[in-house]
Amino acid sequence: MSRFPLEGVVRIAVAVLLCSSTTLLPARPIAAQTASPAAERTVSQAAASPADDLSPTSPPDTTLRLSSLLQEASRANPSLRAARLRAAARRTEPAQTSALPDPVVGSTVYADPIITARGAQRTQWRAEQSIPFPGLRSLRGDVADLRAEGAEADADALAQTLALQIRRAYYTLYRVQEEQRTIRRFQTDLRQFEEAALAQYEVGEEGQPAVLKAQIERQRLDIRLQTLAAERASALQQLVRLTGERSLADDSVTVAPPSPPSPPSPSSTEAPLDRRPEATALRTDIERAETEIAVARKESWPDFTVGVQYVDIARRDLTPTMTGRDAIALSVGIQVPLWRGKQKASVREAELERRRARADLDAFELEVRTRIADLQSAIQRQNNQLDLLDNRLLPKAETALATTLSAYRTGSTGFLDLLDAQRTLFELQLQRIAVYTRLLQTTAELERAAGRSSLPVSAPPAPGR
Repeated sequence: MSRFPLEGVVRIAVAVLLCSSTTLLPARPIAAQTASPAAERTVSQAAASPADDLSPTSPPDTTLRLSSLLQEASRANPSLRAARLRAAARRTEPAQTSALPDPVVGSTVYADPIITARGAQRTQWRAEQSIPFPGLRSLRGDVADLRAEGAEADADALAQTLALQIRRAYYTLYRVQEEQRTIRRFQTDLRQFEEAALAQYEVGEEGQPAVLKAQIERQRLDIRLQTLAAERASALQQLVRLTGERSLADDSVTVAPPSPPSPPSPSSTEAPLDRRPEATALRTDIERAETEIAVARKESWPDFTVGVQYVDIARRDLTPTMTGRDAIALSVGIQVPLWRGKQKASVREAELERRRARADLDAFELEVRTRIADLQSAIQRQNNQLDLLDNRLLPKAETALATTLSAYRTGSTGFLDLLDAQRTLFELQLQRIAVYTRLLQTTAELERAAGRSSLPVSAPPAPGR
């Protein structure tokens, strides 16, 4: 038997072996896996058969879902709980700052009674109440109210930031999961390639470099998998920190496909400062500074003091006028703000705080508007990249792979050309996963910049927690 018929048989067998690979002409990654929120809730059950449902020892659901993570963070994140408790504590301050000062009650006992025309003074009792200038108490209460509103806005801003951080970590986990699956499929293909190269090498049709090339390519992917494993572990630990749920660190968890991002509408980015808690906090700072100016000016006016005194007088028989009748005295006083330096400094400080808050609000508004414009541009660019990958690059790479495989069957191209065509498709698949993940994260950042992303509302912390 001549060599060429044997080589032809081997080539045909290799082509059949390569065609049996499940990922030579793969479907689009991620795009075919995206699902609606309703589908997300049933991802883990979709693969279960009726027999599995009847099994009393069904494995627990280890699928992570974005909505569940957001809910858990709203309930159990320690930093958010502390911020909400701080705001709740601030709400108790108005009742304290607007209250009257405590009255002063005193008593005087004379070791040696003082003889007066009405008798000997034995004891003296008095009560005094300080009354701030009218309107000052209510202004101080307004300042405390505004301080509480600022604390609540800070808690809301933290909730929005946590929602963004959770979505980033979740999308990173999803990217890592898809890249790991793609790499493992490619490793399976490379094992097929290695077997094909060995078969060709044995009949002398391919040299040893083809075998080594397939082996190096497959083993090099192990480095990528190790890097992805470390990235996955880091993302899981970040979710543990953000949600307070330690069970998320389990390596067996999987990530449900996130919903495809919706194109941002013009109305979604209109008036972003009205939805940003940071802007609310800065406006509150301005209003509080203005109220503090009014407080400082009110403090330049005198406070009042009213009092009553009761004098216990003993009767003596020294003179007829010493009847021993007790005496009652009423008193009124004012606290004179003689040294005005403190009040002037307080007014100046409040005015500077108002100017500072206005400058911060202007800077924040500029930052938000430019950030939104930058993110909108990035989303447009990433959508264009996805369109290029889906409609041009990936179809061409699939066609090139199919053409190269057909040419390989007829002997008009070599094994290394076939390997290169498969590698090109593999790299484009990874590039699409990365671009799609960046689009998810950029959309999340745009929603955060526009104030449209936050955690779901949870029950308030229980007393004593």
